[in-house]
Amino acid sequence: MTACKPIVLSTAAALTTVVMTTSSFAVSLRPNKATDESVCDLAHDTNLYLGSKVLVPSVATKRDQVDAFFRLAASFVASKCRNGQALILQGATASSVDVQSLTEVANSACAVAAVARTEVKLPLGDVTQAGFELRCTILKHDELVARLNEIERADPMNALKARLAAAAQQADRGPSRTDSGSQAKKDCDKMTLSSILQGGSCK
Repeated sequence: MTACKPIVLSTAAALTTVVMTTSSFAVSLRPNKATDESVCDLAHDTNLYLGSKVLVPSVATKRDQVDAFFRLAASFVASKCRNGQALILQGATASSVDVQSLTEVANSACAVAAVARTEVKLPLGDVTQAGFELRCTILKHDELVARLNEIERADPMNALKARLAAAAQQADRGPSRTDSGSQAKKDCDKMTLSSILQGGSCK
């Protein structure tokens, strides 16, 4: 009997843990989570876990946040899962980024009409928050791989990561001089009783 060899994970797949068996394989995003070969399990709270491994700052544009979480989750599905497995995704109901990115993953991997959504409670420290769970059967694995390749050609992941990092750095530095000047101009454009009585303070 040939022993199973460990899989060398790519950068995108480094977020995953793959449990090997002699006959098939089971896949879960979170380490040491019990599952079986019928499931491609990205629960619980998919984007919260992905965001703990890859910087996706909330100060980045919404488009980049949605794109980043879609690519991270979809890359996991494309590299570690297969047609016929039940895909499980979870997100926070109040997060439009979660709703958009995870719905896009489900719709890209499964038949859109077959995606089932249920409301769940997600643990958040000592409390819980309203969440949702998406379940469907993966049927479009090849199409998902092709789409990810197309996205990568149009906008490489390294370029996206650079934009995310730049957004985080800009937030740490505070508003730029240009932003401050622009705000000052907006303030000067406002006609107030004080400015009229004092003859105006803008130059």
